[in-house]
Amino acid sequence: MTVSQRLNAITASANGKHGIEVTVNLEGKLIALTLGTAQRRMTAPELAAEIHSLAKTAAASALSEGMAILAPFADLFPNQNS
Repeated sequence: MTVSQRLNAITASANGKHGIEVTVNLEGKLIALTLGTAQRRMTAPELAAEIHSLAKTAAASALSEGMAILAPFADLFPNQNS
């Protein structure tokens, strides 16, 4: 599998205390959403905040996984701190 294929295959999920699960791709785009039954008692702003928070958590995990894939190639990129 090429590096590009490995990066394109990355997904990450995060689960919330209300039974909500979000899955994002490497770009942080939502690709799956599961709403638990507890969300029925949440207001729309609460639900939106929960989904947003979980998506950020999942996106951070996906990015970390992507960085791990790219780490062996770090010496190929110029140091931009110089």
